[in-house]
Amino acid sequence: MDRRGNIVLSVVIPSYYNVQCLELVLQSLAGQTMPADKFEVIVVYNGCEPPARLNELRANTPYLLRELTSPKGWSQARNTGILAATAERLLLLDNDSLCPPDLLERHWRLAEKDPHSVVMGGRGELGVQGWAALQAVMNGKGVADTFPVEHDVRARSAPSEPWMYGFTNNFGLNRADALAVGAFDVDFDARWGGEDLDISYKLYRHFGRDRSRFDYEPTLRVWHVPHYRNLRKSIGDHFASLALLRDKHRHYEVELIAGLPEVLAGSLADIAERVTEYRRVMAVCAEAGLCSIAPWRAAVESLLGQDPQRPDLVVGYGTSGLGPQRLITFDYGRDTDADNLHLLGVDVPFAEGTFRAAFSFDFWRLLRMPDLLAFITTALLVADELYLAASEDLIARGPELGLDALVDLRYFAELVEPVYQVTSRQIAGVGTLLRVVPAS
Repeated sequence: MDRRGNIVLSVVIPSYYNVQCLELVLQSLAGQTMPADKFEVIVVYNGCEPPARLNELRANTPYLLRELTSPKGWSQARNTGILAATAERLLLLDNDSLCPPDLLERHWRLAEKDPHSVVMGGRGELGVQGWAALQAVMNGKGVADTFPVEHDVRARSAPSEPWMYGFTNNFGLNRADALAVGAFDVDFDARWGGEDLDISYKLYRHFGRDRSRFDYEPTLRVWHVPHYRNLRKSIGDHFASLALLRDKHRHYEVELIAGLPEVLAGSLADIAERVTEYRRVMAVCAEAGLCSIAPWRAAVESLLGQDPQRPDLVVGYGTSGLGPQRLITFDYGRDTDADNLHLLGVDVPFAEGTFRAAFSFDFWRLLRMPDLLAFITTALLVADELYLAASEDLIARGPELGLDALVDLRYFAELVEPVYQVTSRQIAGVGTLLRVVPAS
């Protein structure tokens, strides 16, 4: 008899060993309030075989349990499960995501309201509840959910950039949408982490950056069953995966994602806030004609194109008519192409010494302090010298437009002086042009 006829939700779980965790997760799925004939559970063993320890559980699960194998790699395993899924609605879990009884039913109710929504549930750490709580779970009892939702770092502020919160340990989405964006990128499979943020960002772009398609529900929580992890390897993997993520997408929305897993999770709200603010600043500058090279053209044209073997890097608006010299630009008023990227300059895909000079027209003054310092450091790795234009117009008009710009140029010079040498010259009727080079 075909048990798939009534299935409306496919639960996909990749698994690589840690059978003691997977067993608890599968047991928790047996106690769901959602009728067992309405969902299936697809476990994909990536690089390992189905464990004999689960034989008794296999024979007694009330739901349809399907076990598949794939080559080693979390992305590969999830893709195998997605392709094999019966239902159009997917719930992605990890093999250590212990499920409360109403998890599947609540996911399904949200999906019924909007079949193309991305539902991001919360996650609590079972390990912090103590040994007694862990033993109770192993004895078949539930978790005493006494922790406030703020225990999940993602709940500390509203996700203004929701894709950043798309961790696939508790993630509901439409199967067709997953396939439309190419599902999970197997390039991440050489290491741990990053593949979930990648698919979440692809979905965000797929939906035209419509934040309303993402629904973060911190009370829709799974519990992370503790297990051994080689933290040294995981941290190294994490850095490499985030570098791949940034290199793959090369956009300011992704550029700031960096750091240790725990630090990154705690700082996501801050990163999201900065990305949202930079998007607003870019729109204001474009509308008001600020951060443009236009008033500076006479002062800087002689500085451009001095090395025929190397291009210059220009950050600012109005770069399209800059003449015959080869430039790489970060012009947010033009569409992106091979020579125009929408980056802040904090993390760039260029080797040391790629450019003779880098230029930023006022936009540098609108970066938050950590991003400004990273921009200065990066610019003077990829370029021999850096020119920073500081216009009087930004100071005069910026406050009424809601722009918070760096005003004190002397303070800036003193800030970077131990490492860099700053000189300046006044451009009559325009502002101050700073030249920054490594200190000798």
